[in-house]
Amino acid sequence: MLFKKRSEPLSLLGLQSLISRLSNNHPKYAVIEEDLRRRKAGYGGELNFDKHINEFRPTYPFGQLQDICLLHSGIYFQMDSVLIQPDKIIIFEIKNLSGKLIVKANPTQFIQEIKDERKVIQSPITELERKMIFMDRWLKDKGIDVPIKGMIGLAYTNELFIEGETNIEILFTHEIPIRLYNMIIGQDILSRNKIRDISRIMVDSHQEYNPFPLTKTLNIAKEDIITGVICPECNRKGMKWRSKRWHCPGCLHRDVDCHLPLLDDWFYLMDNRITNGQFRSFSGIEHQPIAKRLLKNSGLVLKGNRRSAFYIR
Repeated sequence: MLFKKRSEPLSLLGLQSLISRLSNNHPKYAVIEEDLRRRKAGYGGELNFDKHINEFRPTYPFGQLQDICLLHSGIYFQMDSVLIQPDKIIIFEIKNLSGKLIVKANPTQFIQEIKDERKVIQSPITELERKMIFMDRWLKDKGIDVPIKGMIGLAYTNELFIEGETNIEILFTHEIPIRLYNMIIGQDILSRNKIRDISRIMVDSHQEYNPFPLTKTLNIAKEDIITGVICPECNRKGMKWRSKRWHCPGCLHRDVDCHLPLLDDWFYLMDNRITNGQFRSFSGIEHQPIAKRLLKNSGLVLKGNRRSAFYIR
């Protein structure tokens, strides 16, 4: 049973917002663009894994959780996917890596070759072993003692060479359902009810990393963020509010809710609260009563009153 479904990561949403409001001449633009590309690829690989793992329908009770982040001793550990079986828990680390991959053991190395470029990348095996350790400790703190297994899933078919025996299985994601079906289930440690209980505890304990506001996290000056309502049709910044609608001076598109993505951008990039004045400055609205009405109808929560009033999510 699927207890937690994957959603688009907050970090990805925030970076998409940031790249849309940063000049491509900004000194950090290229780094942010590459980080966004990498995170998009990672999320795409995870969705690819989800598609294949959905084929796994065993006869025994199981629990599945997608994208779960837990906290142990002040340290967060995020797992791409978790499968709870009657005799063990499997943690999946999903990688979307292009090119030729060479995996070496003792010491563990992942080498990626793309055309004529060869580079050593951070080992997913090491990442996964760290998460297995913290998962084991997290469970034992709750009185649960069950074996933890790790499995690396490669989202797309690469040319893969494994030199030496690794203690973590490495498979292509389309192979994983068959591997799970062929896996021998040992003595039951977890009953159906216990699997359900552990799954629900994990869901209740999930803490998604919140990197906002990104101007602070990434040390970007707020003055570098480009203001204005962005047209959903042509992406031009600076839509104008008149006659109870937003109007694009470029493609002439008109809409009533174009300020809602702008508010998302504010909370992703600038601050965890917004005042009427800040909203007017960021959106280009001139009149305070109009801004007040739009903020009131946006679903935000009003705090304070008069000059001290501000809005939060």
